[in-house]
Amino acid sequence: MTGLLISVRSEDEAESVLTACPDLDILDIKEPEGGALGAASPAIWAKVANLDLHNTCLSVALGDLEHVQVNDLSALPANTAFAKVGLADQHDQNWIQAWRAIRVLIADSIELVGVIYADHQAAQAPAPEDIIRLLSQEGCQTFLIDTYRKTNGGLFDHLPPLQLKRLFELAPAATFVLAGSLSESTILDAKMLEVDYVGVRGAACSGPREQQICPEKSKHLLTLVKAS
Repeated sequence: MTGLLISVRSEDEAESVLTACPDLDILDIKEPEGGALGAASPAIWAKVANLDLHNTCLSVALGDLEHVQVNDLSALPANTAFAKVGLADQHDQNWIQAWRAIRVLIADSIELVGVIYADHQAAQAPAPEDIIRLLSQEGCQTFLIDTYRKTNGGLFDHLPPLQLKRLFELAPAATFVLAGSLSESTILDAKMLEVDYVGVRGAACSGPREQQICPEKSKHLLTLVKAS
C-alpha cells in the first residue's frame, strides 16, 4: 500500500498535521522558500522531533549538495529516519565524493536518500538513471523523485509513468517516493504505479506551498492515499 509524506516548515504545522493525521507515514521538515529541498534550521528540527510522532517516521531536508551546512549535521535529531540531499548544479561534477562525506557524517540509523529531479536539465543535476546506478552501488535504498522548479509543471509533465517504471526497475529492491507538485489526480496516478510513498506540500496547503498547511486537506489527502 502506498504511504504519504507531508512536508512541514514549523513546529506548529507539524503539530497540526500530526493531530489531523495520527497515522501519517512520514513527516518531512523543510523550508519551502529555500527551494525544492530547502533546509529548515536545526532549532526547528529539534522542536518537531520532540513532538509525539506516534509511529510516524521523521524526514529532514538538508538542501542541495553545495548548500548543505556540514556543521549542522551533528544536530540531526536522533529519531530522524531519512535525510535528503539534492544534486542541483552537479551535472558533470564528481558529486559522489561529497555525497559519501555526508553519509559518513550522519548517524548510521539515518537513511541518506538519493534525490532525483524529474526536471534534471533545469536543475543542472545528473540524469535520473545515473543517480540510481551510482547510489545503488553506495548502498542507497531510498530514492525521492521530485521537481526542482515548482512553477514549471508537475512530476508527470517531466517523467511519464513508463519512464518512472523504468527507473523503478533499475533498483527493484529500493523504496521510491514520488513528489513534485502532485495534485489529487496525479496522486492517484502515482498510486497506480504502486509506488511506496507519495510526498506533498502544496497540495496540503491553504494556498501556495509557502502558505500554511491545512489540517483538513492533510487528512483528506491521507484518506485518498490510503483508500483501496
